[in-house]
Amino acid sequence: MTPERFAQLTTGADAEIPLARAAVAIGRIGTPDVGEVHPLAQLDALARRVRGGSGDSLNPEAVARRIGTVLFDEDGFAGDTEDYYDPLNSCLPAVLERKRGMPILISLVFMEVGRRSGLAVDGVGAPGHFLVKFRDGVHDRYLDPFNAGQEVPGDALRSQIRAVLGDGVSTDAYLEPVTKRQILGRILANLKGSYLRRGDPRGALRAVEYQLAMTPWALDEVKDRGILLAQLGRHAEALAALREYREHAPAGTDMTQLDQILRRLTHRQEHADDN
Repeated sequence: MTPERFAQLTTGADAEIPLARAAVAIGRIGTPDVGEVHPLAQLDALARRVRGGSGDSLNPEAVARRIGTVLFDEDGFAGDTEDYYDPLNSCLPAVLERKRGMPILISLVFMEVGRRSGLAVDGVGAPGHFLVKFRDGVHDRYLDPFNAGQEVPGDALRSQIRAVLGDGVSTDAYLEPVTKRQILGRILANLKGSYLRRGDPRGALRAVEYQLAMTPWALDEVKDRGILLAQLGRHAEALAALREYREHAPAGTDMTQLDQILRRLTHRQEHADDN
């Protein structure tokens, strides 16, 4: 899939974005030989097992418990604590095959199986790592899919937020459902970071290009794209991206380092043109 096609998937109202398809598209950055259909069929199959074991129960708690049984007890989905920053941990097709992933990817599997099983479940970008929540009819319930769906009491979660961010912070704001674009953006940021840790600018550039396809106004990504293009020797494209960033960066931004990069790139480009 091209960034242009990804842009089409993520354009329009947030509620209309096909989250699983978009996550599969991101995942194919790291697993280019995997098609779109198989990972979606895997999610469908997991949901059928959930529904088959829950009968006609409309009890959200019972459905959530059954999802946990299928994912964590029967299939062994878990957070990857051995190689947390492996890029495959941010690639949905690989996560479904390996049953290992970053918190947001294991949570996304839980959310998508929940959606297919009739459970309204949202992502929560709490400090620490990504969680999911559902409503049992009276209260919001918070689960940690990275740790086998362990329940996190709401009071304990609020205490964790205050411990990280300070007593004056509004904890409720951090427990609101995140949007689909926010989820996709966080997956792409994780994927970019994983590739950078491995010294792979080509992989990181692909993640940045997808991020810009979804959010073309993200100036920091424009800058990162320019820097990655420069690392790959694509000097003319790097110059264009970094000049765009410089033109639109907020007033007062320190441009000292960027101007040094621009001078070096301009010199190299002029030398290349002369030859």
